[in-house]
Amino acid sequence: MDPRRSAQDVLRCQLCGFAGPPMYCDICHIHLCKSCVGEHLSDFNTEHKIVPFGKRGSTTPCSKHSSKLCELYCEQCNSPICVHCASSKEHQGHTFVDILKTLELHKAVIQKDLEELEGSIYPKYQKMASDIPVQKDDLSKNSLEVSTAINKHGEDLHREVNVVVNKLKDDLDEMDSKYLAVLEKHEDEIMHTISDITLGIADLKKLLICHDLNLVSAYKSRNAEFRRLPPKLTVTLPSFAPQKIKTIPGMCPV
Repeated sequence: MDPRRSAQDVLRCQLCGFAGPPMYCDICHIHLCKSCVGEHLSDFNTEHKIVPFGKRGSTTPCSKHSSKLCELYCEQCNSPICVHCASSKEHQGHTFVDILKTLELHKAVIQKDLEELEGSIYPKYQKMASDIPVQKDDLSKNSLEVSTAINKHGEDLHREVNVVVNKLKDDLDEMDSKYLAVLEKHEDEIMHTISDITLGIADLKKLLICHDLNLVSAYKSRNAEFRRLPPKLTVTLPSFAPQKIKTIPGMCPV
């Protein structure tokens, strides 16, 4: 039986079969135990990059020199480069930093944005969204109260005054519809932003466990956009003030 495989498919060194190898060649994509690292590196026909198993995938091949690895990051071009690129005219006079340091710096920015989204911005939008149903409920209750007042006033009027009562109720329904449409539009905008933030949080969490510098360095923060909370909508609720009928009265806001 091949010692490098088992019924449980245990992760093993791909040279000697040792279970739970702690090292990994990011170029050859094979698992290695510490004892076999030297043997693997002795193959000089191929370039190798040995990293701890937990940091596998952090190696970035150079896009212009396929046989080389990116060990530097060009701050002017915002891209990972190899040592050959660094000595070329294309990058002459540019500033280079260690690629792993750059990766950590980018992740620090992402972590900060994630913490702000989860701890500050997202809860504020949730609070605003939770206030909308309360406002809608207040609108509904107020509408019922005003409608009752209109009906009570109508009972004291003659038959022909029913036209006035119906007009008042129509006015109320029209104003309710307008206010409700405004509230629902405001609610939709907030829920859409909450959805964007939720997706953003998920993307940031993926980036934090990603070792692909191209993806991480391409990250653009939207926190500044989300910090600008929409103004809190205050609806002026309609009211009803009975008076002697001279002309058809209309609804007036509180």
